[in-house]
Amino acid sequence: MDFDIKEVEKRFITYSKNNIYLTGEQVEVLNNYNIDYTKCKTITELINLIERYKDDDNFDELDWVQTNLSEFNYYHNTNK
Repeated sequence: MDFDIKEVEKRFITYSKNNIYLTGEQVEVLNNYNIDYTKCKTITELINLIERYKDDDNFDELDWVQTNLSEFNYYHNTNK
């Protein structure tokens, strides 16, 4: 069974600040769309910033990042 170490590394957290945790893969997607996640003070701010970059075009990668961040935010920051 072969595996690519670079693909495995993409799944590790490479950015963490202001309770925002991003994997290498998420950082790569945000960088591809020129979304400056480093200026966001909260995860909600980043989720909203991603939403502004999406339009009627197909942005499956941005949807994926936004969904992951929304789920993280719900499970870690919402009082249940």
